[in-house]
Amino acid sequence: MLTASRFVRARAPRPWLPAGVARWPWPHLIWLSLLVFADLQLWLTGGLFYASSTTDVWLKALVTDAVDSGLFYLNWFWLMPYLLTRRGLAWYSLGALGGLLLFVALRSGVGVFLDEAAQLGASPVPLAVRLKVLGTTHLLLGMLILGLSFGLRLSGDYLRERRSRQELEQRQLATELSLLKAQLNPHFLFNTLNNIYSLTLQRSALASEAVLRLSELMRYQLYESSDDAVPLVQELRQLRSFVALQALRLPPEVADEAIPVTLMLPPGAEYVYHIPPMLLLPLVENAFKHGDLAARPHVAWLTLQLDADGRLQFSVRNFVSLNGAALAQPGGLGMVNLQRRLELLYPGRHQLTVQAGAEEYLVSLILEPAPRPY
Repeated sequence: MLTASRFVRARAPRPWLPAGVARWPWPHLIWLSLLVFADLQLWLTGGLFYASSTTDVWLKALVTDAVDSGLFYLNWFWLMPYLLTRRGLAWYSLGALGGLLLFVALRSGVGVFLDEAAQLGASPVPLAVRLKVLGTTHLLLGMLILGLSFGLRLSGDYLRERRSRQELEQRQLATELSLLKAQLNPHFLFNTLNNIYSLTLQRSALASEAVLRLSELMRYQLYESSDDAVPLVQELRQLRSFVALQALRLPPEVADEAIPVTLMLPPGAEYVYHIPPMLLLPLVENAFKHGDLAARPHVAWLTLQLDADGRLQFSVRNFVSLNGAALAQPGGLGMVNLQRRLELLYPGRHQLTVQAGAEEYLVSLILEPAPRPY
């Protein structure tokens, strides 16, 4: 079933990552994977910076991982969200430098305690040389950790902000669609009441039947058109009710043949194909609002064709009234709302064309099927 909410979601650009990635703890999983990978390398090599007799590599790796994670999450939870966001780049740079120097000092002290670089080659290494080697190594390591933490936090914030913008846009579009649908109901009711009023002025017995037809249409708008999409058969049923309501304004001897409706649908397609409610009615309403009801033998022609691939074509043709109202004001509020709804529901997948001639007025609508998801 094709719904308006799916149409709205299709309007948003496809992200370069799956939709749920912004909700995953993927930056922390990346960091944990890197720690495990580094620890495995130390274990496989027997302890790259440890003495050859070291047997407790995993215990020492756990301690150094805790120090490394301290710098990573210092930048994650405090430097970026507090200093960078609230104080600016200068304060963040100072904080990052201080955190880096503290990391080098702490990591080097832990390295001496754990006998890191205690033996390079065949001879023990003096403490001063060890501190120099550890300081240089951990300075580069700390810069890499800060850079990795900065990049992962920035990427995560970007994805969350992107998701928030898309959700906000979807809510705004859904609200706009609701407002357009709400505007459509009074507009349709106003025009139909004008028709019933003309019957009452003529003291026509058909006025009661017109009220009954109107109640059926309003029941549809009230209880069924609140859905995002309805089966095509329901929309066609309401179009026929509207045509029958308009036919009451014609002489009884010509009413049955004056408004031919041609349907070209695959068997059973009207029950499977879904369409946003009240989408086709403005085109028919426009024909009777500005058309020439005195035209014979036909007042208007309605043609609907649904291809096997889901391409819907709907056209309405009518004679132009002598006052030229159709040329001066083709549709008014109903057509404006229809165009906006099409832009929201079928972005880049609809064609609404109007051909206004001296004697005839033709409006056609083509709805392309939604693209298949990748």
